[in-house]
Amino acid sequence: MAGYDLLTMQQVAKKLGVSLKTIYRWVDSGELPVCYVGKRTYRIFERDFINFVYSRQNKKSSRKNK
Repeated sequence: MAGYDLLTMQQVAKKLGVSLKTIYRWVDSGELPVCYVGKRTYRIFERDFINFVYSRQNKKSSRKNK
């Protein structure tokens, strides 16, 4: 079902080409929303991942235009 696919932290890190530590920093800061699956395990909805990527691209392009 579209929008309900869950990604692991490792999958997101690999897709973005960043370290796992960077993903956890974004989660801790609230930039990247997560869904808790159990007490200590969480996943990222694919739709939230896509929104996150677009928002970061928009921030970068707005900085270039200044």
